[in-house]
Amino acid sequence: HHHHHHQRSSTLQQQQQLLKTLYFDPKTMLRLSIILSTCLATVMSMPYFALDMRNPKKCVVVDYPGTNLEIVYDIFDANKERMAAGVRMPDAGANQSKVTIEIFPPDGSTIKRTRDNHMVQTLSSLEGAVKYSSEGSGVIHICVMIEELPGRKYARPTLFGMRIKESSGAEDFPVPERKVDEKGQKAARTHLSELEKVLTNMIRETNTLLKNADSIKDEESKFHKKSVEMNSASRWWPMMHVVVLLVTGFTQANHIIKFF
Repeated sequence: HHHHHHQRSSTLQQQQQLLKTLYFDPKTMLRLSIILSTCLATVMSMPYFALDMRNPKKCVVVDYPGTNLEIVYDIFDANKERMAAGVRMPDAGANQSKVTIEIFPPDGSTIKRTRDNHMVQTLSSLEGAVKYSSEGSGVIHICVMIEELPGRKYARPTLFGMRIKESSGAEDFPVPERKVDEKGQKAARTHLSELEKVLTNMIRETNTLLKNADSIKDEESKFHKKSVEMNSASRWWPMMHVVVLLVTGFTQANHIIKFF
């Protein structure tokens, strides 16, 4: 554990070093801001997953970092994103099914489930954000489900997209106050502190992503192990069966021969 702590502090130093090197080279800054803006543009598009009557509930496993999480969601609305100019889809808004989001630490998690950290919220708008926080850090499940509204026969299939990010308060970044006459320098400093904000946020999000990738890798290896075991089981069981059948058949045949 001590080693882990040391590693974390060294990554912090690296991050500070990174920020320092960025401060003094305008060309790098320019390149970086171009890269960042491209990244942000790419990140903005959201993957959707489909919920319908056969799969009315889907969950994702998230490594909760111990800070406030913000789940930005978007329920796909065909009329908002016009398929083609002037084409209105049959009314398939959120009024067709009740969408509920549920966030909780599962049974095996290092976070103990309490009334406070088990959150269930019905989403009233097609897009928005849900905030979640809990004591400690560990694995949490974020589930989305659809139910039919009273008076309707069934819930409409729904496309649901979400992005999970750590919500950071602006107070994390105190901007150093210095009396400077030149406007240019002040503007540059403000710009830099903005970039620093973006960078720190991106570093944070990257850490969250990496953590989650690690936990997904673990799940994947567990699953692989299970499937390998199942594969060998499926190879050996039939052989066993055949042997048992042969032995049984043989003894029965012997019995019958003796009987006559």
